Amino acid sequence: MTVRDLIGTDVVVLGTAKVSISTATTTAFDFGTPNDLDLSKLAGYKPGMRILVVFDASTAGNTNTVSFSVQDADDNAGNIGTPATAVTDGTLTGGVGDQYAITAVRLQAGRPWLRARVTSNGTTDTFVAQCLVLGIPAAI
Repeated sequence: MTVRDLIGTDVVVLGTAKVSISTATTTAFDFGTPNDLDLSKLAGYKPGMRILVVFDASTAGNTNTVSFSVQDADDNAGNIGTPATAVTDGTLTGGVGDQYAITAVRLQAGRPWLRARVTSNGTTDTFVAQCLVLGIPAAI
C-alpha cells in the first residue's frame, strides 16, 4: 500500500467544530457532548495515532488578529481535568485577516483530553473559525 492509499482509508476525523468570535476573548471549540475531545472514548481513535489539528478563521475585516491554541488535560472521573498547553509542532500565532494553522499534537501520558481554542484581540472584526482534528496512523 502506498502512503496515498493509507491517507485515503486510514485517516480518521476525530472532531469538527465551528465558532464565531467577535469580542476580545478566547473561545473553546465545541465538539459536541462533551465539548472537548476525550481521545480514549472516541470510536475512531487508536492508541499510537498521530493527532493533526487544522484551524482556519475567515473575516471580512483587517483590523483584529486571531490566533489558535491546543490544550491537553488529564481525566477527572470521566470529565476533563486541568487543561494546560499541549505539546505541538507548528505555529499557531495567527495574524490579521483570514488565517489558518496546522499542527501536530504530541500526546502526553495520562492526558487523553484535547481542547482547541481561538482567540481574537478586538471587537472590530468578526471571525468564523473552524477546527478539524484528525487521527493519522503512526505508519504514515
